[in-house]
Amino acid sequence: MGIYEKGFERPSPIQEESIPIALTSSDILVRAKNGTDKTAAFCIPALEKIDQKQSILAESKLYCSHAYGTILLIVSI
Repeated sequence: MGIYEKGFERPSPIQEESIPIALTSSDILVRAKNGTDKTAAFCIPALEKIDQKQSILAESKLYCSHAYGTILLIVSI
C-alpha cells in the first residue's frame, strides 16, 4: 500500500520544498509551524533511502517515536 492509500493526496508546501533536496542526500534545515507535515517531509525521503536487505536497530525507541508514528501512517505493516 502506498502513501496515497493512506490519505496523502499532494505534498504540503514544506514537503514540496524540502523533499527534492532531501532526496539528494543533502542536509536540510526546515522551520515551520506545528501541523505543517515537517515530520513527513523528513520521513518520506528517509524511507526512500532504506536498504531493505540490511538490518538496522534503532539506538532508542524514544529517540524515533515521533518519526515512527508518521512512518506507520505512510507504510502498511
